[in-house]
Amino acid sequence: MRSTRLLVFIAVAAVAAVFLFPLYVAVLMALKSAKQTFDSFYALPPSLDLANFVHAWDTSKYPTAFLNSVIITVLSVLLILIISALSGYAIARGNKPLYNFFFLLFLSGMMVPFQVTMLPLYQLGKSLDMLNNYWGIIVIYGGFGVQSGVLFFTGFVRGISREIEEAARIDGCSTPGIFIRIVMPLLKPVTATVLVLNALYIWNDFLLPLLYLQSKDFRTIPLQQYFFFGQYSSDLNLAFAYAVMGLIPIIVFFLFMQRFIIKGIAAGAIKG
Repeated sequence: MRSTRLLVFIAVAAVAAVFLFPLYVAVLMALKSAKQTFDSFYALPPSLDLANFVHAWDTSKYPTAFLNSVIITVLSVLLILIISALSGYAIARGNKPLYNFFFLLFLSGMMVPFQVTMLPLYQLGKSLDMLNNYWGIIVIYGGFGVQSGVLFFTGFVRGISREIEEAARIDGCSTPGIFIRIVMPLLKPVTATVLVLNALYIWNDFLLPLLYLQSKDFRTIPLQQYFFFGQYSSDLNLAFAYAVMGLIPIIVFFLFMQRFIIKGIAAGAIKG
């Protein structure tokens, strides 16, 4: 038994090392000068030097890109959570052919790759004046995110006993009151899961902002990093410093929300 655990630990550590190695290289490159990188690529720097981060902050409009990423991510995730929770509850409790049709309609959207809809979405955004502003890309992210969100919320609501809602209804609670006061607190695990998955995707997405946010004032961190890397392509250390600056907020967010994801998985296992 002990030898089996040791083998599992070694295997997990090896897989973790493979996934963490690119992050190690990125941080290493960000903390070293070009000469130190040329002398020894994988060696640790002799001292902690934040000059690359300071230079990247001053030349890359990082505060503007950070604010744009925060606004787009937060509002998009809120839109996804509200629509997904309401739709999932209605579908799970409706249990009628019409509701099942809408459920299949949401699921069918997950089968269409984004690359297929990329050009039509651009033409639609151009005709409706959705380019180079917040609301256009937020609506698109919301449309793509509710597809999987409805799937998660519908499955979770179906695992909640109807007797709890019926008891509240007998006490005179309305349907909106039941959803807000009783159902929503029970949906915290699946809400955290949908929140994290969509926040990670939207924060790191590059292709949709490249299509919809061509103005310098609305560029997100991945998009600004792309133009920054092209402008400073001769200084890889500076480009990696900007990449690390873009990774830090989402890594902190994921570490903070990790315990809620674990609770959601445990709750789903108990319900199953």
